[in-house]
Formats: sequence, C-alpha cells, structure tokens
Amino acid sequence: MERRGMYSWVVLAASFMTMMFGPSVSYAAGVFHVALLKEFDEDLVLTTWVGSIFGCMFALAGPVASFVINVFSCRTCVVMSGIVMLVGFACSSLVTDIRLLFMTYALVAGLGTCLSGAGAIVVLGYYFPNNPAFAQGLCVAGAGLGMFVHPVLVQYLSDNYGFHGAFLITGGLTSHACVTGMLMRPSVIERKRKRDISGGGPLRRKILLLLCGDCSRTEKVVKNISFLLFAFSIFCFSLGSSAEYLFLPVFFMKQGATFRDVSLVISTSGIGSVISRILTGIASSEEKIGGAILHTSIASIMALFTLFVPLFQSSSYLQILLGFFLGLYTGGVWVLMNTLTLDILGLQNFATGMGVVMLFCGTGHLIGPPIAGAILEATGDYYNVFLFSGAMMFLASALGFLSNPKENTRKCQLDTLTELNMCTDNKSDEVAVTDAIENMLPTERKEREHQLLDESI
Repeated sequence: MERRGMYSWVVLAASFMTMMFGPSVSYAAGVFHVALLKEFDEDLVLTTWVGSIFGCMFALAGPVASFVINVFSCRTCVVMSGIVMLVGFACSSLVTDIRLLFMTYALVAGLGTCLSGAGAIVVLGYYFPNNPAFAQGLCVAGAGLGMFVHPVLVQYLSDNYGFHGAFLITGGLTSHACVTGMLMRPSVIERKRKRDISGGGPLRRKILLLLCGDCSRTEKVVKNISFLLFAFSIFCFSLGSSAEYLFLPVFFMKQGATFRDVSLVISTSGIGSVISRILTGIASSEEKIGGAILHTSIASIMALFTLFVPLFQSSSYLQILLGFFLGLYTGGVWVLMNTLTLDILGLQNFATGMGVVMLFCGTGHLIGPPIAGAILEATGDYYNVFLFSGAMMFLASALGFLSNPKENTRKCQLDTLTELNMCTDNKSDEVAVTDAIENMLPTERKEREHQLLDESI
C-alpha cells in the first residue's frame, strides 16, 4: 500500500514534466510563425494556417489519443508521443517547401503534443482515484510553466541556430517524453480495465479495436446528455478564448501599446494560468464546491472581463492586469475539463470521453480565430471581436451549468477503486483484484461493482 502510494507521486512528477515537454510547445506556435515568415516569405494566410493547425492539434487529435490508450496503455501513448514529436520536428528541419510543413510540423508534431497530453492526464485518473482534481491541477501546471519556457527558448534557438536548427533541437527536447512516459507503469486499476475491454481475448479484441474501434463504448459516451452539454460548453469556451488570445495584443497595439508591452501581457497571463490551475485543482476537490460550479463561475467571470476590455486600454499597467486575469480565469478550465469528464463518465469511459471533449476543444481553437477575423473584416471594429468572445463564454457558462450530472459516476465507483488500489504487489494482479473484491467488499457493494462492469462492457 505504502509503496504503491509513493509511486503515485513519481507518476505525478512524470506527468508534470510530460506536460511541459509536450502540449506546452504549442504556445511557441507564434514564435515559429515569425520564423516561417522570415524563412519562406510565403503568403501570410498560408503561413498562418500552418501554425493554426499545429496550435490546435494538441486537442483536435483527442480521439486518436484515446484510441491508443484504450488499445494499449497510457505509458505507450506518452512514449509514442515522444517518438512522433521527434520525427515531426526533425523532418520539419529538413523541408524547403512550406507546404510540406502541413504534414511534418502541423500534423505529425501536432499529433505528438496531443498524445503526450492525453496520456499524462488519463494516467492520473488511475493513480489518484480519490483526489483526481488536485493531481491534475498540479499536472497541467506543467503546461503553464511551458508557457514561459518554450516561446523564449524557441526565440533563442531561432536567433542562434536558425530556423532548421530550432526545429531540430525542439524535436530533441520534446523526445524526453519517452523517458517520462516509461515511468507511467500501468496501475492495477488500468490493468483491470484493460481486461474488461479485452473480454478474455486480448489479441483478438485488440485486433478488432484496431480495425473498427470500441464502438459500444463510444456510443455510450456520446449518448450521455450531461457529457454532451459539457463538451459543447468546452467548444464555446474554446471559441471565445482562442479569439481573445489572438486579437487582444493587436487591439492593444492599435491603442498605442508597444510590442514589448503586449508580449508582457501574454507572459503575465502565463503567471495567472499557473496559479489558476493549481488553485482550481485544490478547490474542485472540495465536495461542497464542485467542479461544475467552478466551471460555470470561471466562464461567467471571464466573459465579464472580456466585455469590459476597453476599460483596460488606457494604461500599460491595466493591460498587464487584464493579461493576468485572462490567465487566471482561463487556465482553470483545462483542469476542470479533465475532472468533470471523469466525474460524469467514470474511469471506465474516461479515456474515450477525454478524446471526445478534446476534439470539441480543438475544433473551437481551429475555427474561433477565423470566425472572429471574419467579424472584424465585416465590421471593422475590434470590440465586436470581444463581444463575440464574451457571448461564447456566457454560453459556455450556461451549458456548463446544465451539464451538472445528477449522480457523480466517479463517486459511485470510488469505494471499489480504492480497494483495488490497495492490492499489494506480492500477488498477481488478477488474484489481487479478485481478493480485493471478494474479501473486502460487502455484498451490496459487490452487486454494484458487477452492475458497473456489465454496463461498461
């Protein structure tokens, strides 16, 4: 028990480092964008689409990540991400035609960032079933730390080693996800879940999953009304936040701010994001507060700040303050996206649910800036962009409130999962799990466990 509990913190540290090496490199897309413009001198729209696709792939490829986790394991998913990112960035350093970057940089390297993020998050659900919000809050703070590291680092590499060297060295750095992934050994809960999915025929079942996917499990997820409302809430929030992050610096520069000032605004948002992710993880673990209430409140407050953006344009200090609030009231949503998915669907469907909700999130990040750009082009007024962002965040708040489930699925499984996590390493997993169910659980709890397993299969 003690040894297993201590190793949970090793997995948490590995997840933190994975988030810093993997998904957070997406925050350097703007710096890469400048390097691409200088290197290829191509059409601005074409160059922008390369960075836009890479920037949203961390979430858009969520179903692929959940598929890999369901078929193999979280460890395999994260180790694979390191290899994929290395291949993507290394190949990008060799290209001479920007159109090839749609494949090597945007799709391949972008897919790697998604695999690393999904694997690092889902594995914590298995190792911290009692308090996933706190663990995931600390984990995604690694992505917040990456907001400081990657943009500055990529700028330094680009200035000193050129466009090709920056891509190659970045690929080497992101490949460290292979090392952190190897530390994420499957827990007893994850192994038991794999046996439930395989149905007694691991090889045959895995081949079927590879060919056609786990259709029954996906169907069960998408028929959950609470989950669908929450997924659309994340979609709306992504629409609003992505548009605001893109157009806020330009808006302030139109009002007389310097490039250095607006860069400081975005950097300050990173500070607020780290604080938000940690505090949200702590707060959502309190049963009296609840993740759904936090999600609704955060989205509403950020919507209000968005509508009052013109009040912060008169001073650089006020602009920096708004940047801090922007990070403070958007960073926590990434914690709640994970914990609320777990609360609504439970551990059995967590990986599949994360893939779906990340797909909604990535789609919002992909189409949000173009929609806002079309609004700006049609009206010529930047404030209409923020009206659009605020409206989307208010809608996200309303949908999040409606998605609050009547029954917390994770809590229904919590007692059983706790007992399974107490199994020692002196016995085989199968015997340990059987002993935990037969000897530790009362009759009524055993009946509930069989019901949950039947529903999951």
